[in-house]
Amino acid sequence: MFKKVVWTIGAIGLASCIAVTFFVIDTHLNDLEQSSSEPAAIWTLPSSTPKPKQPDIVTYWKNQEKKSAQSGYTDAASVYRDRIAAYSVGLPSISPLTDNWPIIQSPSAIMELYIRVPSIAESSNFAKHEPASGAYIGMLGADRRVGYDVTKIEDVYGRKHALYLAYVGWRKLQTDTNTYFPARTAERVKELGGALQIGWEPRFGLDDVQDDEYVRRFAREAKASGIPIFLRYASEMNGAWVPWHGNPQQYREKFRLIHDIMAEEAPNVAMVWSPNFSPADTIDDYYPGDDYVDWVGFSLYNTPYSADKEQLKGTVLDTFAPLYKRYSHKPIMISEGAIAHTYLPTNQTYWSWAEGQMGYMYGLLPRLFPQVKAITYFNFSRAQAIRTNGTYVYDIGENPFMDGLYQRLITSDWFLSKVESGVDPIQYRYTPVLGQSLPIGKQTVIVNPKLENERGEPPFAIAIYQRNQLLGVSYEAPWEIEIQVPAESATEPWYAIAYNDKMEPTAISKGSTSTE
Repeated sequence: MFKKVVWTIGAIGLASCIAVTFFVIDTHLNDLEQSSSEPAAIWTLPSSTPKPKQPDIVTYWKNQEKKSAQSGYTDAASVYRDRIAAYSVGLPSISPLTDNWPIIQSPSAIMELYIRVPSIAESSNFAKHEPASGAYIGMLGADRRVGYDVTKIEDVYGRKHALYLAYVGWRKLQTDTNTYFPARTAERVKELGGALQIGWEPRFGLDDVQDDEYVRRFAREAKASGIPIFLRYASEMNGAWVPWHGNPQQYREKFRLIHDIMAEEAPNVAMVWSPNFSPADTIDDYYPGDDYVDWVGFSLYNTPYSADKEQLKGTVLDTFAPLYKRYSHKPIMISEGAIAHTYLPTNQTYWSWAEGQMGYMYGLLPRLFPQVKAITYFNFSRAQAIRTNGTYVYDIGENPFMDGLYQRLITSDWFLSKVESGVDPIQYRYTPVLGQSLPIGKQTVIVNPKLENERGEPPFAIAIYQRNQLLGVSYEAPWEIEIQVPAESATEPWYAIAYNDKMEPTAISKGSTSTE
């Protein structure tokens, strides 16, 4: 039986964006994946659009199906075949919003629409090593394939990275170079034309942090490296798991001390103040002040469990949004972040869910939060997790879905492979669509489908319409859609429909006139 769709409109406060409630059928399909592109039979990109650097979506799925089969991932290969089959079926031919359109049940998500507009240069006063736009891609190469050899990252993941993450123990001598600074790693990074992010950890507590020869020598050796350095000093200070937690006033004093020494000895060092995303209520207490912080960093993770209970609803955007609002006056880096795809206590895998979350972290997050100027993936293998009594596996290469999607997403011009101050590769930004209508002509829009369903399942496809006219469709994060709005449709309200991999409508949203 078919009934009319019921509309509900709601508002969300994030950055004054209008969020529209839509109804979702919780299908519990583990194979719902987000991947995209526009089928030629339905929508063709304008001729002025640059050719993509990656294959179209169907070719990508075919390539992934072949790779998965060859690697012994038969279940993954089957999922890619199902996606190709679903794509070939196409969108429903039934006219939307008519009496015979299927009812959509279980209100469980909200959807936000953004439109691309030209960038407006607000300032040329950038922080140290800050690009004007775009985001540096970075990685901790502790995964199975790279094995801490940073020279392998480009070959393994298909693109040169700008940042390489290393950790340094307090007062630890690097015996191979007789330095306190990780000189050997810095030499390799310099050969790659990259920059180094250093997690410098005062493991003996803050009382041991002094203006002494150890700190001064470390600073001089950092300068001698001749590369851009992002010094993430005493990070995650808001968490009780580190020995430099618990005394915000002393922490602020020590951070300022290290800042002043670096400013005097090592002008190539940018100071990164980097709390963990949780607990959030004490973060502000540890902030040293704008004069002492070049970049704000966050450790940002998404895992399938929370407090020992499965929790798949939501995305990293939900967690990050309030932090961004408080600190976006500074350039922000995800100094370490990852998506867990395996829960080690039960050895249960969440490959499909993790792929969807990867799309949010690398597809939507940098575009909707443009002050995020760097993302460093914490690529930690199963073996390393077991050795350190970890709970999750983050290794991209141990999940065929994440592996393919990560390599696909970082081909975007949005991601930068070289640290250069003031570089401005992105001449546009995205702003929320607050009304019912869309501007006339060629437009580019992005849809953020906020995942309120309990399984955290993203759509398989999202299409934009006016009345019964399809404007465009996407099959992958960041759900970017090229549309053509006719002049005669200028006053017609837009609406978006999400589909699952059976091409059944699972969500619908409509433009709102609210501006709250």
